[in-house]
Amino acid sequence: MRKKELLSCFSLREKDFTRIGLDWGQLQAIERDYEKLRPTMDSVGRFVIDQMIGSPAIHSLNYRLKQPDHLLKKIVRKRIEDPARIITPENYRQQITDLIGIRALHLFKEDWQGIHRYICENWDLAETPTAYVRYGDSTRILDYYQKNNCQVLEHKHGYRSVHYLLRLRPKNEDILVEVQVRTLFEEAWGEIDHQVRYPHEQDNDLLIRLSSILNRLAGDADELASYMRYFRIRDKRRLRDHQKQLDEKNQVIEKLKQQIDELEIDKRSKQAISRNLDDLSQPEATDETPDGEFPWLNSFLESNLFQGIQNSLRDYMNSDSFQPLDVSPEELRMLQETQRELIGAIGADPAKLSALLQQNPAPRLLLDSVQPDTDKEHDST
Repeated sequence: MRKKELLSCFSLREKDFTRIGLDWGQLQAIERDYEKLRPTMDSVGRFVIDQMIGSPAIHSLNYRLKQPDHLLKKIVRKRIEDPARIITPENYRQQITDLIGIRALHLFKEDWQGIHRYICENWDLAETPTAYVRYGDSTRILDYYQKNNCQVLEHKHGYRSVHYLLRLRPKNEDILVEVQVRTLFEEAWGEIDHQVRYPHEQDNDLLIRLSSILNRLAGDADELASYMRYFRIRDKRRLRDHQKQLDEKNQVIEKLKQQIDELEIDKRSKQAISRNLDDLSQPEATDETPDGEFPWLNSFLESNLFQGIQNSLRDYMNSDSFQPLDVSPEELRMLQETQRELIGAIGADPAKLSALLQQNPAPRLLLDSVQPDTDKEHDST
């Protein structure tokens, strides 16, 4: 990589380059040494990939070996951020730990624990795993990581991932491999954020806000996916438990039937008891559904909207503002006759209408119109 190109990437002048303590000769020495090591590092990275494929919780794996020009840019950026940080040809492999980078992706958030267990049991870790979390993540999540022996760090850009630093010794010298474990949604957000903002647009306020919105959407998608999985598992468990209960009940019934057959009672009594047991073995009846013509009826009557309207009317009719009507005997008779004709026209079941009218105070004045008129029936005989 040419020096002019490197200066241009960071909008640096020659005197700025010298002022922050960068030495072009040392950067060239790092680049040459890294070029020699790349074949060995590539072999190590591919070895780790081949081994990790065996972990069932991993959905997919990404692997990359850092390019030499990206290495030099990262060294310059680290020095700008922290002038006291000295990176030399002798220590750059310890200072820049992601020369070999692997991403292990999983579908559901809860799959992480299986991957974490696999890594900790099968690889030599150079340091404690680091779980990066977003501001606002619940303490339950933080405790979950800590209980699994991870240090927890809040990332200023909302980045979520768990990082592991593996140590391998293929030729009696340490080679570090960084493994990042995250969900597919977290990976998608990270890739977009990296493409749009990293490394030279990290202070663009609009891009920061847009990326934060996308990050939250990705987090919501992860939670929804986990809920879908939970819902499916819960349903299967309920069905399994219900079937188990039915099987156990039927076994008891069959045993009782055998015991009944052995009883010294008459045949008719045995048949009566057996019929009762047969009724017991039938599946429990579900709630009745409305007629096919009105499939929404029961749902609406039980809805918050309907209950709210009904409660408001009841409160009003029970209040001082609601004055009872003065109805003469003749007016009442006319109203009863009109209601009786209306009921006959719509073909309603009087018993059902009676039950409905009894729920409200006002229509009780007309309740007799849907009850059998026993006096009239008696007079006509």
